[in-house]
Amino acid sequence: MAMAVAERVRGEILSVDALKVYRGMDAGTAKPSITERKLIPHHGIDIVNPNEEFSVAEFLDYAEPLLADIVKRGNVPVLDVTAPYYLKALVYGIERGPGPNPQFRAAMDRMPAAELAAILLKDDPVAAQRIGPADKKRLVRALEMIKFGRKLPSEVKQWGQPRADYRWIFTGVRWPREILYERIRLRAQAMFDAGWLDEVQRILAAGGFSSTSGKAHGYKRIQEYLRGALTWQECVEQTVRDVKQFARKSMTFFKGFPKVQWLDVSSETEIDRASMYLAQEIKDMLKQCGHERPMVDLP
Repeated sequence: MAMAVAERVRGEILSVDALKVYRGMDAGTAKPSITERKLIPHHGIDIVNPNEEFSVAEFLDYAEPLLADIVKRGNVPVLDVTAPYYLKALVYGIERGPGPNPQFRAAMDRMPAAELAAILLKDDPVAAQRIGPADKKRLVRALEMIKFGRKLPSEVKQWGQPRADYRWIFTGVRWPREILYERIRLRAQAMFDAGWLDEVQRILAAGGFSSTSGKAHGYKRIQEYLRGALTWQECVEQTVRDVKQFARKSMTFFKGFPKVQWLDVSSETEIDRASMYLAQEIKDMLKQCGHERPMVDLP
């Protein structure tokens, strides 16, 4: 959909994704092909090596000047979002809080999520209720903010007004759950068939994963398979289960994201029609802003 919209409005795609930033993590992140990248400029891909850390702070440092440059060239930034927190930080801003502390995170990571949730419930019950007992990554970050920061996680501003230097259109594609889950299963299988196992073995041989990249969906399970902790069938099944869980969490987040217009679809044909609708909306907004320039009218 991002490709179809960008093609119609002279757009450039910014991948708002916490994993496509890693070089060599291709099969397991379903990066756009070289052909697609030649057709439409893509950004936010292949920025760091798999053994390097990457956080929302690095993403903001990368994305801010990039957006300004795209607009300066007279093109439209089209954001392809799979990292909700990155989008929130870019649009609404964040109080960055303390930087990551690897030693603290490693110690917390060895503890069960339920134990972390109990600690957070004692120290910041509002944040504990908001995060829930199963989201280990956010639990660790909340405890890190308590230990090293100046504010409790619950005191950090959640939503304000979108930044005023850009005008935004937020659109979400919503599939019926049974179709979504089947698409997830087929997509995961296609990624395994595309050489995901070989990709993980190459990365391990070339320096390994960082604490962020190594826990990505599928990559974590394949490493467990290579250590003998899972059978291959278990690796595939648990990866599909992990992605389904991530999809549910993402939908929960975006339902609370202000001003999202949802497009209900049940086929690829409807995706294409939705892209035509969205592209026209962008063109209308540009006219309202006084930016008259030629655009591509595709059927």
